[in-house]
Amino acid sequence: MNVSYDTQIPNNVGLSSDKRVLKALEKWHPGYINWWNDLIPENFQQSLVYLRTAVSVDPKGWAKFDYVKMPEYRWG
Repeated sequence: MNVSYDTQIPNNVGLSSDKRVLKALEKWHPGYINWWNDLIPENFQQSLVYLRTAVSVDPKGWAKFDYVKMPEYRWG
């Protein structure tokens, strides 16, 4: 499964082929980020968060799970 990085929102669901949905999400995304930054406690962005998402894959194809800072998290 490949992740597409050619849009503002990285994804693995072929989002770039559905321009209507892509445009809606790209419009929604900055507002969501602003809402999130207004909501969270001070200095939370520097905290390590275990998101239960793979941060890498080893040479045998096994996913590696780890802590990441929220701004470094890439959903998709």
